[in-house]
Amino acid sequence: MKNSLILLPLLLILAIVIFFILMSQAITKETENTILNKNSFVEERIDDIWTIEEGMLGASELLISINGKVVHGDRMRYRLMDDCETINVLTQFSTMKKNPKTERISQLYISAKYIDEDIQVIVPFVNKMPWKEIADVDIEMWVFWVDLGWYTIDKIKEYHKNIDEITLSIKHDALFKADNYLDNKSNSWSTNGMHEAIDRAVNICKLRAPKHNEAILQS
Repeated sequence: MKNSLILLPLLLILAIVIFFILMSQAITKETENTILNKNSFVEERIDDIWTIEEGMLGASELLISINGKVVHGDRMRYRLMDDCETINVLTQFSTMKKNPKTERISQLYISAKYIDEDIQVIVPFVNKMPWKEIADVDIEMWVFWVDLGWYTIDKIKEYHKNIDEITLSIKHDALFKADNYLDNKSNSWSTNGMHEAIDRAVNICKLRAPKHNEAILQS
């Protein structure tokens, strides 16, 4: 009888410990599932702050972006690849200026100025916005996509370490007669929250990677 009385508190303590272990595992699992859910990491867009959303190619990448200051809808976009280390820098220049050659543009090298640096970038393609189909608005607008290259996360962070604002200007020169195609050749973007958004995206990427690999191996 005495032994039973001694064992009762021990069994009660053991049951409580097991309960907390199981609860902890359940909470951890639920958190991982929430993050790994396709849309769970999508953040609300806030003006002049970098946020995260689903990538342009779906679940294989994450998109970190911010609105433009001159042309709001022309966002600066960082495509975080599924290696969780490489970023493809993209932006766009929207225009309503008509030119019969616009939609034929593909893999075009153009001159630009990024902050204080003279660079060359690529326009991989131009697409016409389907405003008539989307909103029944009779507007003709084209989007020039601009690819600024591929960089490691460390290089991007180091480059922008003491910079508050990113500026990009497309040059009118022998490579590309920009004035004939673009309404606006310059835009700017804040760096507010850039590093923090990149870190959040990397954490999500690393949590998603094992599930991504598991799905591929089981397919």
